[in-house]
Amino acid sequence: MLIRGMGGREMSCSCHHKKQCRFTSHICVMRRKRSNPFTRHASANDQPHVLGQARTRVVAVGEALFDLIADQKGLPRNKVKSWTPFAGGAICNVATAIGRLGMDVVFVTAMGKDERGDQLLELLKKSGVKTHGVQRRDEPTRDVYVVQDSKGDREFAGFGLPSEQYSDCYLDEQLLPLEDTKTSAVLVTGTLALAHPQARNALKRAVQVAREGNSKVFVDVNWRDVFWTDHDEAKRIIIDYLQQADLLKVSDADLKWLLGIDLSTAFINPCLVSEAFPNTSGILVTAGDEGAAYCFRSPSKVEHSGYIPSFKVKVQETTGAGDAFTAGFIYKLIEAGNLDALAADSTKLKEAIVFASAAGALTCTKKGAIDAQPTLDEVMQLFGTSKEWYNFW
Repeated sequence: MLIRGMGGREMSCSCHHKKQCRFTSHICVMRRKRSNPFTRHASANDQPHVLGQARTRVVAVGEALFDLIADQKGLPRNKVKSWTPFAGGAICNVATAIGRLGMDVVFVTAMGKDERGDQLLELLKKSGVKTHGVQRRDEPTRDVYVVQDSKGDREFAGFGLPSEQYSDCYLDEQLLPLEDTKTSAVLVTGTLALAHPQARNALKRAVQVAREGNSKVFVDVNWRDVFWTDHDEAKRIIIDYLQQADLLKVSDADLKWLLGIDLSTAFINPCLVSEAFPNTSGILVTAGDEGAAYCFRSPSKVEHSGYIPSFKVKVQETTGAGDAFTAGFIYKLIEAGNLDALAADSTKLKEAIVFASAAGALTCTKKGAIDAQPTLDEVMQLFGTSKEWYNFW
């Protein structure tokens, strides 16, 4: 489906409703039917990357921690009676989700020489993640308190210790696996490590090396105010860092804080978001059960943009859903061969984002960001149900 967005651009509209899409002022127009995207593809690990078989598929650099999830919903932290610990951390979640999908991934972080660090390391290995980039330190592994509203949506409620006392603040750039980083197809990071000078330097070094090796840099903004003491400084540091990204993923909360753009505007015209980042080839805007939007520039400078609805599932808890979305998109990106190939093909691009949405939705059906992550077959099964969406493909 096509709608005419702001500035006269055409964008894909994923309408479930007959004749009219969710943007009631825009009438949907039929698009010519394309090839069937629901044939089960071989694993991405079975497909050689166009830039050489020897290169690592994905390097993920960021935090690994334990989420302490409130057992009682709808209560503030000081009223919660009990907590259940779950392994997590946004980039750790991305790494394990990629591993669960069967793709080669190296995870880089700093974690404590403690029981929780040991548990995280073991879980990473069980998920198929390569852990030679993990640095072990004397500082403790981070824990984060997470409260939930009545629907299961979560909010970060602080740490057990002052933030600067955790091991992930001290990721050492001298110990980074630079060869893996330089030869990777994709480097994926968040922005939380930017809150601490030593980890910030390591993150910037990883991006520099990745770009020298022609790796694509994917950044999930993942704004969390509890990690920062000065929010104005945070915005300046993060915006500067994002200029180095080839791909950006932003949530509705990220948009409002970072750019002052509300979700309805971004959904109508996601290319408005990309205007703030002229060096970026693709923008993904996610908003949980409200769906996702995207804007990508092809090598010929043609823009492909659109809106993707969410899959309807029974939600247990939403922690890690966005990270599974990221992993699903990266899987399809590498399956496509490279970013230029994906950005130039509007159908493959839409498939990639629907696949990512399926991965994120399935993660909401169980508790725990990592424990809930789906396998490739599970994602493909849910992805296949999108063929029933009205006038979508």
